Amino acid sequence: MKIRGRHIYLISHTLLILMWTYAALAKILDFDLNIQQMHNQIFPIWMADLLSYAIPIVELLIVILLLMNKTLWLGFAGSGFLLTIFTIYIILTVSHFFSRIPCSCGGIISSLSWTQHLIFNSFFLILSLFCLSHQLKLERRLLGKVP
Repeated sequence: MKIRGRHIYLISHTLLILMWTYAALAKILDFDLNIQQMHNQIFPIWMADLLSYAIPIVELLIVILLLMNKTLWLGFAGSGFLLTIFTIYIILTVSHFFSRIPCSCGGIISSLSWTQHLIFNSFFLILSLFCLSHQLKLERRLLGKVP
């Protein structure tokens, strides 16, 4: 990887770690608000309760995967997967697929409109896919499968 590409990769990697850490901690540190916001989504209550616990755990798991060299590709893939799910949910919300507009996320993100949230998620989704692509190329080179 060239110097410029490496710098973009390192900055992107760091931004993903910071974003997922913030997302998880915002939910954990104000867990009552997290549950309240999940209950205001379009999901059944049992699913909202499950997601209130599962999402911050998965977000922290992604952070852990992104911090260890041997699991970087899995962290980038998990990041991309979760952001894809969140982005599809936002697209459905913005396109009025649901009968009502659910509340937004917590923390700093709560001040964003749904369209701004879509842009935010799309940006981090692109970073995830960029990092995943570079990590897989690097691992193939290390294994001697790509010149």
